[in-house]
Amino acid sequence: MNFGQRLRELRKTNGLSQRELASRVGISFTYLSKIENGAMPPPRGKTITELARALDTDPDELFGLAKKVPSQFLDHLNPAVIKLIRALRDGNEQPVSALIRLYQRVAELEVELTRARKERGEKEQMVFFHALIDNSQDAILVLNKDMELLYESPSASHMFGFEGDSLEGRDPLGIVHPDDLSRVANMLQQLAQSPGETMRLIGRTMGKEGKGGRVIEATAHSMVHIPEVKGVVVNLRDITEREQELINAFGMDRKALKQKDYKLTASEGQVLAFMAEGLSNPKIAEKLVLSPATVRFHVSNILRKLGVATRTEAVALAMREQLIER
Repeated sequence: MNFGQRLRELRKTNGLSQRELASRVGISFTYLSKIENGAMPPPRGKTITELARALDTDPDELFGLAKKVPSQFLDHLNPAVIKLIRALRDGNEQPVSALIRLYQRVAELEVELTRARKERGEKEQMVFFHALIDNSQDAILVLNKDMELLYESPSASHMFGFEGDSLEGRDPLGIVHPDDLSRVANMLQQLAQSPGETMRLIGRTMGKEGKGGRVIEATAHSMVHIPEVKGVVVNLRDITEREQELINAFGMDRKALKQKDYKLTASEGQVLAFMAEGLSNPKIAEKLVLSPATVRFHVSNILRKLGVATRTEAVALAMREQLIER
């Protein structure tokens, strides 16, 4: 069966006249009639595609009967492969050797395609990453072992009050409030020497020219052992407004609050101090030579006695009320 015969068969199966099909495809009725009768060769690729769409059939079948290759395939077909196929068709190439060469080229193309897909995937991941980071209100800093700034996310300068100015070239510890500098420096130095560790703390910053400081919740991950990072990744969240909310919540009678007896035990006071340094329960247990279960019990009591729901709120309240030294 040739192209014209198959075209007529598909047209009749779909209940279309030659005029109806020609109208759908955008060709003349006379031209379509000559194609079906074999008086004209198969049309160009675009028309074959439109015929297949109008007849709701697989275009590959029509392209095969027309002995044509779809243009979208030709765009990706290496010239060497086309040359090899022509040589085989014209008898200038032995079938076995041609087949071997064709397989080799297909393998090469597969490698090239895999690499192209990987590069495209990596590019898409980077676009996705930047879409998340560039539009996040939280900030990210990456510091090396010498506490030098390797990376800052776009929101970092805004968070620290340096609108429009990069933090590049600044001492990262120079934006920390003097009262909190020791705790922050100790945490970063410990993480720089502890690959894989994570620590959290709440501290204050110094804005531009010492103004506009904020209250920041920091979560720092030591990734110094990862070649692609080689630093400490610090996620920063501005909780200044939350701090104000806590003051409002507990500050209806500020004087009474100051005089309130929280009745923390000595052990609970030690645990609270380590919580303020960002240590996890297992680390606190290690420091105080206690079981993790005991530390969890102390933390639960601290939250209950301070009247808060989270560790962050407990530390913020304790620092504000000077229950612990900054």
